[in-house]
Amino acid sequence: MDKRILDYLSYLDAVKGLSARTLKVYGDDLERYETFLKGRDIDQAQARDLRAFAGTLVMAGMAPASVNRALSTLRGYYRYRCRFGGLESDPGREVENLSKVRSLPKFLFEEEMSALIDSVEGQGFSEVRDRALLETLYSTGCRVGELAAIKMADIDFHRALVKVMGKGSKERVVFLGNKASTALDEYLPYRAMRIAAMGQTDHSRLFVNAKGLPLSVRGMELIVEKRKRGLGLKKSITPHVFRHSFATQLVAGGADIRVVQEMLGHASISTTQVYAHVDMERLRKVYELAHPHGTKGK
Repeated sequence: MDKRILDYLSYLDAVKGLSARTLKVYGDDLERYETFLKGRDIDQAQARDLRAFAGTLVMAGMAPASVNRALSTLRGYYRYRCRFGGLESDPGREVENLSKVRSLPKFLFEEEMSALIDSVEGQGFSEVRDRALLETLYSTGCRVGELAAIKMADIDFHRALVKVMGKGSKERVVFLGNKASTALDEYLPYRAMRIAAMGQTDHSRLFVNAKGLPLSVRGMELIVEKRKRGLGLKKSITPHVFRHSFATQLVAGGADIRVVQEMLGHASISTTQVYAHVDMERLRKVYELAHPHGTKGK
């Protein structure tokens, strides 16, 4: 353990008079944080590192109260270093506790997600469409209602971007990873042929059903359920599980929690957008580095 951490624990023991049990808890928190930093200097960490650390604790199943305690431990350490160790900037001051107690969302591990998508075999309309749909759900983290509403004009295939209209009529941009882009390229000719074969007018919606009409939210839910049954997975899997999996993998890959919130279009990000002007290029870099299907050519 870093000598600076040991000095801090000695300070808590000698000056603050904390119990041996409390010191053990604080020590465990700091050791876990030190491991998370993977050799980086603890005094060079920034607020985003603390947020990312908290995110990994949440995704690992730690109770919100325990996550908040760990954050409190880190704040105490950085206050101590600012007061006695010459640290000029306190990253803990910028990090707030978790505001809501929520159960851990259900998600699939990367291997499970890949197995589910890869299990959709065949070159018929349904198979090609379903592969594109599952890849797009996972690549973008969209809500199923958002995905059902996507129109052809919303997609910039050259830059692999999609405009999405989220809750509260708030528009955001999401990214298509390499696998999703490839799956959509394969699907689009099938889409056009299906619409023409059924005598439908091209309504501009991206995903269509067997009749060439816009695929409904319920239709997408049934597709996910069908593909889950085909693989024999016992987990409950809905389109929203793809969204949770998207976020989980980004956080596990080191993406800043605020960036993930922006990609998901969560209402809470509106409060932080004033202070965190994250440009599109940075979002792109975070996405490609952190999301398993995001890197070009992967």
